[in-house]
Amino acid sequence: MIANAERLDPTRGLQIAVAMSFLGGFLDAYSYVGWGGVFAGAQSGNVILMTISIAQGHWLAATRHLPSILAFGLGVVASQLLKMQRPASFLRRPDIAVLALEATALLVIALLSPPTPASLVTAVLAFAAGLQLSYFGRVHAWTYNSTMTTGNLRNLIEAITSMVFHRDGAAQKQAIALSMTIAAFAAGAGIGGLTTYRFQSHAIWMAVLVPALGICMLSTSKGSARSKRDSSPE
Repeated sequence: MIANAERLDPTRGLQIAVAMSFLGGFLDAYSYVGWGGVFAGAQSGNVILMTISIAQGHWLAATRHLPSILAFGLGVVASQLLKMQRPASFLRRPDIAVLALEATALLVIALLSPPTPASLVTAVLAFAAGLQLSYFGRVHAWTYNSTMTTGNLRNLIEAITSMVFHRDGAAQKQAIALSMTIAAFAAGAGIGGLTTYRFQSHAIWMAVLVPALGICMLSTSKGSARSKRDSSPE
């Protein structure tokens, strides 16, 4: 896999994980509150809500979740393509390219909404979430999820268990890192919800700043791959 945020120095890698988790929470709250109860990243929620609507015979309500689910998948595909050898050989910094693409998607929403149809907005937000989730998924030696918390909570509880019963020092570091990403996600969701209630669709401008900040952090880092020789098999 082409080196990305996971190859950064430990401090910067954790900073990126926290920033991405904050953004993941923000986008879900913004999308759900501001655009008809559709999630940007929590596709489990979209599938559940869609199937409930189908079970109730509310077919139109069910279809509003489809653009998000499909666009999320496209975001994952785009992320995987950016990890491949050929694109990475011409992109010196695929990690920065991912954040630039995400920032551009969010900026388009900021400039075009509120007249933009809700289905298009939620699709673009889901594309950004899928892109982010698929590319940025490790902090230090551990995996994390920047767009939902179920897996993070499970890993956190496992790490705490290992720390308490086995005196595992690595588990303690993992627990601290995961606690920070979970807290950042919760903060992003809270702020995203409040700002969306207050500023409606214009709240997305706050989200645009996060990948921009991530680009600045990655640009000044020393740990990311810069050439083909820094790539390694997935």
